[in-house]
Amino acid sequence: MIKVTKNMIFMGPPGAGKGSVAAVLANQTNLIHISTGNIFREEIAKKSPLGLNVKELVEQGSYVPDDITNAIVKGKILELCSQDKYIILDGYPRTIDQAKFLDNIKEIKFSVIELLANEEVILQRLSGRRFCGQCNASYHVVNMPSKLGENCQKCNIPLLIRKDDAPEAIKIRLKTYADQTKPLLDYYKTSGRLLSVDGLQTPQKTADDILKML
Repeated sequence: MIKVTKNMIFMGPPGAGKGSVAAVLANQTNLIHISTGNIFREEIAKKSPLGLNVKELVEQGSYVPDDITNAIVKGKILELCSQDKYIILDGYPRTIDQAKFLDNIKEIKFSVIELLANEEVILQRLSGRRFCGQCNASYHVVNMPSKLGENCQKCNIPLLIRKDDAPEAIKIRLKTYADQTKPLLDYYKTSGRLLSVDGLQTPQKTADDILKML
């Protein structure tokens, strides 16, 4: 196992491969991949006061406000710091205020890794995804096709496309990401903490490049 003594924030548009690259690093190094979604689910499962707040908001379809998100993320970070763990943070921060909150956690510092990918490749990656509504198996028409074509190779029923993987929905997601994230990228670039890596490579090659940069 490769020992890494750096904490990372992963940034990049939908389809840039953040989850896949983080999975490779978590498998081959001592790094732990955490995302806000997973942290929320953990907190809800623990039935903590913060978790119950998140559960209520999620069930209402409401946005989880920064004060709750910040408190949950900080709690998880400090828990891992106390165990001498190093982490990949995915899905946080999303705003300048969240980034400043993170900077004020004195116990931990992060390198910021931006995974670069162009729109054409992202559209191909995301619009090619398919899933089975029965067993939840995932496929990709190019990278990981079903042996039964448009049917699930386990259940032999037609595969489905998620609504947010439709081309028009992907373009909206990419614009939203660009609009929301540019100030955050500028914030980290100004402080000299932003490193960029090619997200169009295989997850293994991207992970290797990240380790070389640190």
